[in-house]
Amino acid sequence: MSLLNANNAQPIIFTDLDGTLLDHHSYSFAAAQEALVIIRQQQIPLIINSSKTLAEILPLQEQLGIRQPLICENGAAVYWPKTQGDGWQQHGFSLKRSELLELINSLREQYGFKFSGFADMDVATISDVTGLSLSQAVLAAKREFSEPLQWQDSEPALVEFLQHLARANVRAQQGGRFLTVTGDTDKAMAMAWLCQRYRQQYPSICTIALGDSPNDLAMLNYADIAVVIASERSAKMGVSGPSTVIRTKEAGPIGWQLAMDKILPNFNTK
Repeated sequence: MSLLNANNAQPIIFTDLDGTLLDHHSYSFAAAQEALVIIRQQQIPLIINSSKTLAEILPLQEQLGIRQPLICENGAAVYWPKTQGDGWQQHGFSLKRSELLELINSLREQYGFKFSGFADMDVATISDVTGLSLSQAVLAAKREFSEPLQWQDSEPALVEFLQHLARANVRAQQGGRFLTVTGDTDKAMAMAWLCQRYRQQYPSICTIALGDSPNDLAMLNYADIAVVIASERSAKMGVSGPSTVIRTKEAGPIGWQLAMDKILPNFNTK
């Protein structure tokens, strides 16, 4: 679906966070505030699709002034608000973190791979390596379905590590900072599941996805309109599938805002 004929469809926005909607260093979304106001006013679903945890995303939703379905831990689970009460419903796609830790620790012990995961770090160290505050690092450590790694070994060792994971139906996806180990899922699988629910509500939808890292590629490829936010890794990301692909020259929320300046006027919403 191109921008030229998108105005009869309900737009649904799926966005990565770090380096995309959030500044890579400050974690601020202030530069995208103008577009975010329009999105709220027009009641366009804004779906966070991130490697972050549920515990991290919920406070961010409050800051954004939204209460929408969300996808956490690189597509490991979808959460959506209950129709009654304040709780959340969940659909999981991944192994539990305890199972993933058992696998990667056994591989490290057997083959001598060099890496450090969140499970190896205390909160102060997580804060140091992520740039998060101590309170934010506590939320980042509350993982249920994934384990972020700092890879400290060679490229050939990484290839071997990934092969071992694949044989166990486990993935490792490269984000802006970390190599995140999850079950056999990705951001697109969770996105597709959620889109099926939206198609029951709207006769026609147009999916817009924004991301800046290789772990966003499947999500971008699944979308009708893909926005590749400028980053150190995004230039090498080949996007195929969407009818419209936008590559921003600016990084983070500045690029996010500029992309929305092009996209939002093409929709007739509330």
